[in-house]
Amino acid sequence: MLSIQHLISDLTPLLQQYGYLLLGLAIAAEGMGIPAPGQSLLVVASILSSSGQMSLSLTLTVAGSGAFLGNACGYWIGQQCEHILIRRKWLSDKTLQKSHNFIERYGIWGLLMSRFIEGFKQIMPLACGIAKMPFKEFLVGNVLAVAIWLTAFGVAPAYLYEKRGSLLAFYHHYAVITWFVVTGAIIASILIFIRLYQKKAMKESN
Repeated sequence: MLSIQHLISDLTPLLQQYGYLLLGLAIAAEGMGIPAPGQSLLVVASILSSSGQMSLSLTLTVAGSGAFLGNACGYWIGQQCEHILIRRKWLSDKTLQKSHNFIERYGIWGLLMSRFIEGFKQIMPLACGIAKMPFKEFLVGNVLAVAIWLTAFGVAPAYLYEKRGSLLAFYHHYAVITWFVVTGAIIASILIFIRLYQKKAMKESN
């Protein structure tokens, strides 16, 4: 909670001064591989909307549009400007090969996972373009990834921050059970992902 309070105090003045424009541009920049505090701004904007300082519907619309368009631009840059990235040594042969291998193995699943890994989500659209992922496949993955990400970092903070008092009380009372459930969910998600990957690998080998 302390880190969230610091985040709110640091970013609220920026949102108050530049509003939705800053939010959309920062999120779009992330999709093009440019480091920016897009996700942090979304969380703060969502929390501010719970107190009526911003509009949640407008926040979600701007953030979703910025993420989708930014990712699409990143995909296009990766697909069309691969030779420039290599010539300027912004992209090594090793990185190029890793990108191809990752996209071929995980496809849409990789796009979904990357949305929740800081640093990786910024380069994933570029990697999809570089690896020549089919546009229809990228489009489906992009829509799903943005929708899930928007729910987690745009909708949830507005609701959870409002209920923070009762949630903290519940956590302190049931800390062990909470960690048990969270750990179980993470392990189950990993096992499901591994199982799906194994099925895909078996189909490809056949």
